[in-house]
Amino acid sequence: MEIWGMFTRAAEAVVLTFFLAGFLFLVYIVAYRAVFHPLAKYPGPFLAKFTGLYAAWHAWKGDIHLDMWRCHLKYGDRVRYGPNRILLNNVEAVHDIYGHSAPVKKFEGYKVLSLKAPNTLTLSDKAQHARRRRVISQAFSESSMRMFEPILLSKIDRLCRTLRAQQGNDGKWTSPLDMARQFNYLAFDSLTAVAFGADYNTTEEQRFRHVLDAISENNVRLGVLMQASKLAICRLDRKLFPRSARAGYEFVRFLRTLLQTRLGDQAFSGDIFSFLQRCKDPETGEGLSAVELSTETATFLVAGTDTTSTTMSALSHYLTCSPRCYYRVADEIRQTFKSLDEIHLGAALNSCVFLRACIDEALRLSSPGGATFWREVEAGGASLGGDFIPGGCEVGVAVYTIHHDPRYWVDPFAYKPERWLNNGTKAKEQMRSRPPYFPFNIGSRSCVGKPLAISQIMLTYARLVWEFDFRRADAEPATQGRMDDGAEPSEYTLKDHVAGRGEGPILCFKPRF
Repeated sequence: MEIWGMFTRAAEAVVLTFFLAGFLFLVYIVAYRAVFHPLAKYPGPFLAKFTGLYAAWHAWKGDIHLDMWRCHLKYGDRVRYGPNRILLNNVEAVHDIYGHSAPVKKFEGYKVLSLKAPNTLTLSDKAQHARRRRVISQAFSESSMRMFEPILLSKIDRLCRTLRAQQGNDGKWTSPLDMARQFNYLAFDSLTAVAFGADYNTTEEQRFRHVLDAISENNVRLGVLMQASKLAICRLDRKLFPRSARAGYEFVRFLRTLLQTRLGDQAFSGDIFSFLQRCKDPETGEGLSAVELSTETATFLVAGTDTTSTTMSALSHYLTCSPRCYYRVADEIRQTFKSLDEIHLGAALNSCVFLRACIDEALRLSSPGGATFWREVEAGGASLGGDFIPGGCEVGVAVYTIHHDPRYWVDPFAYKPERWLNNGTKAKEQMRSRPPYFPFNIGSRSCVGKPLAISQIMLTYARLVWEFDFRRADAEPATQGRMDDGAEPSEYTLKDHVAGRGEGPILCFKPRF
């Protein structure tokens, strides 16, 4: 018994020592982050000083972009948004952090977006990223867009047939349609066809629509992990977000089947997959490995679907809330093209400058990536946006915040496409000098698929506006876009889970012919 008592007391002492050591370590971490950390001098939310869970909470809610905006309103241009993170809000910071040769690299949180192998969205190695981008960018040249144009047009025509099929008994207006879903189907069908030569036809059929829901649900968990990657330890994230985790498994199964099918069909040669199989790095002569090819084309699908569909949804919201803009776009399209068959990529479509201005303004107000593109400062630190940021710290500029900053934008919450037209004094009054605008990012990490996204949106809207009149189902300017106190009533507000997604608008269409 005496030996047992000695053993018990020794065990208690060991446990007490561990608890005491853990407590002292916690005190040290709290004291260091609150007082001695290089970012301790910057203001920010109290909890954000000590844990990334503050940002993770807002990522889960989907309002992280709005919270960043509110923080800048409260604390100023420099906000400590995590123990080792700082948000900067000025135009100099945009170019210092995201421009070419910036002394930063992709932060580790992006790794949660990789399916076992890194892609150009997640690669932190600059040399490897540059090599891959030189190869991949060839798939998005002007000549490549013309090669893929028939695929895009076939999917747009399918959407138009679907809209006509919804026409009511009066032969005029269609029944109300949720355009967020319709554009999501269109973007998914277009990208799977362009990237893999597949035809899932979610526009007309239910069978594969669950994949789109799986992508959206999985992004909830991934968005949280990007802000607090330690939640993945012991697979805690899968316990906290079981539905999102199941959605992730579902999407991975779909993606594996898609890639296996495509790899087994070497005869087809009209998609990005086959195009990239033939492309070589002009500097080294190297191509992409099978793993690199698979992960890059999968990234196109995930990143491109939400980005493109959200932009089209936002644009339809703003046009139907602004009769002035709607009728000007309609006049521009209908006067430029005398028939539907004339609408193609090229000089005539590029001359529709007001349509493009409407797209740019929708991207400014409701950018699909409204939070920030975090970067890790390289060893030795760097002067960014007028502040010296130590090496190892993570830094970024919040897109939504700076896109709504009155120092750079007149009436920042108002939808004014005219600010993008460089043809008069009125346009110049709408924009400050060098306005910070980067919905697709800038520099070497800018979105390589931007030409495809813009081509899809321009073609879609040119054809929709030429073939249909459309209006809101409620026939009133929207107030549905408001989220808490974070946005003006007329704004198409998004929930940001890796990529932003919105609801609606609910529209009715009437064929013109």
